[in-house]
Order: sequence, then C-alpha cells, then structure tokens
Amino acid sequence: MPVTRARTLAMFGSVRIREFVAGRDDARSRLDRVPGLIGLHSVRSGSIDIGSPSGTVRLAENDAFLLNHDATVLTSPLKRLRLLSIVLPAEVLAGFAAPAPGEIRPVSPSTSLLDPAVAFAERAAVVDADPVSTFGSYYLERLLQEMVLGVAVEATRAAAAGLPPDHHRDALNLITAQASDPVLSPRGVAEQLRLSLRQLQRAFRAQGATVEREIRRSRVEHAIGLLTDPAYDRLSIEEIGRYSGLSGGSSLARAMVHEGRRAPSEVRRRREG
Repeated sequence: MPVTRARTLAMFGSVRIREFVAGRDDARSRLDRVPGLIGLHSVRSGSIDIGSPSGTVRLAENDAFLLNHDATVLTSPLKRLRLLSIVLPAEVLAGFAAPAPGEIRPVSPSTSLLDPAVAFAERAAVVDADPVSTFGSYYLERLLQEMVLGVAVEATRAAAAGLPPDHHRDALNLITAQASDPVLSPRGVAEQLRLSLRQLQRAFRAQGATVEREIRRSRVEHAIGLLTDPAYDRLSIEEIGRYSGLSGGSSLARAMVHEGRRAPSEVRRRREG
C-alpha cells in the first residue's frame, strides 16, 4: 500500500515550509491551485514527473523548481519521493522573478543560493514554532523570503540567457529582496549586479527614477507592511524603522513624508480603527 503524506512542517509569518512524501507506486496526483502563492520545491529523494504546457518535466534527487500555484499542475511521484517546499506569497517575487501561473521553472543545481536556501529551510522546519518570539518569526520569514527571491532571480537570469540584460529590472528585484538591510546603497546594488554606479544610474534615469528613491520606496513599503500587520503590534515605530533598513522612527517618518505617505503612527492608528 503506497503512503502519501503532505504536511506543513513550520510557518513563519507568510512563509510555510511543507513536505510531501509518496510511496513508490503512487498514482498520478496533482499540485492544487492555491491563488497568490509561489513555491520553491526541492526533490530531496526519489523523483517526480510534472506536466507542463511544453510537455512532461522529470525531476530527480537534488533537482528543484519554482511553481506559481495559480494553476493546478498534474504530477506523478516516482520511486520514493520526498519533496521539500518553501511556499510564500507571489508578491514577494514581484516582477520578472515570478513564474507565470502553472509554469514549471527548473532551478539549476549550480544556482548559488539554492543549497543554502534548502538547507536553511530544513533546519528552520525543526524549530518548534510555539516558543519562537514575534521577532524571531519575523527574521525567519524575511530570510526565507529573501533566499527564495535570490534563487528566483538567478534562475530567471539563466532562463533568459542570450536576451539583452535589463539592469533596471534586475536592480528592482535586488532592492526588493534587500531593502531591510541598512547597508544597502546604490553603489552596493551596482557592485552586486557587476555594473558601474554610472551604468546603474543611467538605467534608472531612463525610467524617470533614481536608485536612491527606489531603495527608500521599498523600505517605506516594507515598514507599512509591518505597521498594518497585527502580528507586529509589539514592535515600536522606532524598531520598525530599524527593521526596515532605516536608522529609526524619525528617519522612517521623513522617508514616508518624501513618499507622500501618512506618518507611521497614523498608519498604525488607521489600521487599528
């Protein structure tokens, strides 16, 4: 009798770590449609066939793929499959890093962040979620989100090899992933993309924007997410400013004014009202 089990191993905010285990003779099954979610799935043992518009994709041990769960996907577990999944909101992979609904995007084993992301998820999954503080859960959520985004960006670059580079698009995705890092700067973004600062600034000017403004905007959006989420009510505005890559509450207030947003205290008060 084949054994099939899907279960959630751990949850940290919006990120869920799941495991799917199947026996050798399991029949054809499916990955159900769950709107608004994207998963990074890693085959830890066995293999699996997955249907796609271009045909069947077979993935073996140590292979990985990204899947937009906005569409149902047919699968056939083979041998003794164990699939580890990091599932998160699609908005985290906003822009070119996000697969299309139902798209199976294989991730090369040589992708530099793949092994660290999977290993981190494996270790996080054994953490007893109850004793984890709000702060600890927040950091685990952010780390998992940023790791999956890094994997997605690198996998997308590989898939788009041979196409003209889009420095503005690449920078936006990098900034989204690292906005809460207080040391992130235009020069740091340029170095990570192997561009000169002048090249990066030119790419943003062509879009009527600046790198500095995009970093500030991303930090403000991150802070608003914390201010409007009841899970982070224990965080002071000073702490939210620091956790959003700024020096504190005063710099957060100034950044929000520059972005045409309400004051941090008002954003929180309106949510509570």
